[in-house]
Amino acid sequence: MALKLSIIMSIISIIMLVTYGADVVSAGNEKTGFLHMDASVRGSIFGIIPSAMLITSYFITRKEPSKKVGGLIITGGALIIVGIVVILSVQENSITERGIREFGAVLAIGVFITILGGIKIKKSLRVS
Repeated sequence: MALKLSIIMSIISIIMLVTYGADVVSAGNEKTGFLHMDASVRGSIFGIIPSAMLITSYFITRKEPSKKVGGLIITGGALIIVGIVVILSVQENSITERGIREFGAVLAIGVFITILGGIKIKKSLRVS
């Protein structure tokens, strides 16, 4: 049961991250994209929630081997990392020092999630 829940949570997270990325790209230098949300609200809903869900997906199945869950978690982490690069390139010179620190924190979370996915796959290979 936990494995199915983890897969569903990971897929929902990936969909939310892709939606977030598409909104940021469509917004360009404007304040809002097609979601019509402030950047901080959009980041909270479509950034923090999927990140938490991906981390939760790892921990609820940490004793169960699953390459699929590991792959989904890596995909989510990679989307976060790529998303940061895209946001930085879209915003170019308008990023404040505080913004750079926030991007650094999000990048660290993306790397952490990707590492969790790698650990999940490595543990699954050992069991197989």
